[in-house]
Amino acid sequence: MTSTEFVTQYGSPRGILLMLLVGFGSIALSLGLIVLVSCLMGKKYKTREEQVQFAKLEILNLSERLFELIFSATFILLFVALYFMFSYFGVNSATLQQSWEKYNGILLLAFILMSVTLNSWMDNHIIPLKYLRPGDRAAMRLIGMIYMMVIFLYIKYIYVDSNYDSIIMYFITLIIGRFIYFDASMKDFKAAMKNAFDSLPLLALALMCTGLIARFGFGSGYLLHRNGVVFNLFLGHLYLLAWIFIINRTKLLRNIIIKL
Repeated sequence: MTSTEFVTQYGSPRGILLMLLVGFGSIALSLGLIVLVSCLMGKKYKTREEQVQFAKLEILNLSERLFELIFSATFILLFVALYFMFSYFGVNSATLQQSWEKYNGILLLAFILMSVTLNSWMDNHIIPLKYLRPGDRAAMRLIGMIYMMVIFLYIKYIYVDSNYDSIIMYFITLIIGRFIYFDASMKDFKAAMKNAFDSLPLLALALMCTGLIARFGFGSGYLLHRNGVVFNLFLGHLYLLAWIFIINRTKLLRNIIIKL
């Protein structure tokens, strides 16, 4: 695909509008479910005031945990897409090919570490998350690894593409590493397991958002399989990030919560 074809394809006003609408619908549906569940959980308190206060804090916390999860997946998709662009388009000489074959594993790991760094910068400066509790970020980044595992397993067994087998092994190693490390106590291990288990419903919401954006993107022809599934999923996630940015900057969710 030439640069002109690329701009024509992904700069299509109709395609952009469709993706913005699907992105908005995905985020709105997820936040609606979070509001509903938080209000139902608040019923355990006796007074109306306690119920509302609990629901407000829970909505803000759960929504930011979902946002953190989507950030994590988006930036991992970015650097995995870059990795494959290097692999398929950036190696033009025999010398570079030899170097690539020797060091591509290290480069992949470096890209994943860069994604974590960019993730931290995003959720502290561009879209600051202020309602996360201690341990929430670590838990969501662990779940983010599982999130990516599900996406790669989908690509391998449903889309039937084995190009990502080596990356799946990296993520399995990283997931195990998040649970098992040399100075971890049993208490730390139990806390990590509990945080991860508690976050599984948010994983389902994030996968729903990814599924909807992929279904409508590929189905409409806006996202093209031939340009790489991972690249197109990253592009789709940018529309989710756009709505998260708008919601955060306009304080839309907080304004809605005030009216509860």
